[in-house]
Amino acid sequence: MAKERKFDFAPLPLVPDLQEDEPEVAKGPAEVVDGAPTKVTFDCDFVLMENMKDYGYWEGLTQKDIIIESLKLYFQDKEIRPRPDKIRNRTKVGRKPKSALV
Repeated sequence: MAKERKFDFAPLPLVPDLQEDEPEVAKGPAEVVDGAPTKVTFDCDFVLMENMKDYGYWEGLTQKDIIIESLKLYFQDKEIRPRPDKIRNRTKVGRKPKSALV
């Protein structure tokens, strides 16, 4: 007896092969394009989170769907200026390490 699938999985995106003699070149300022999703984590007010869960339940939406739609609507009428290259191309992010006490 064969089992039915509960989920359909989308195929993974293809990654272009890099030739050994072709160095990866840093591009100019990043353009806003649809690409691979980026995972984010943040704190959210409890009441807002509960509202989102309740709304998602009754509308059949995921929290991700609600947040992405909200961000699109928020930025719809905003002027977005790119960060300076010095900031955009930083490799180290986060807090600076505490200096050793003498």
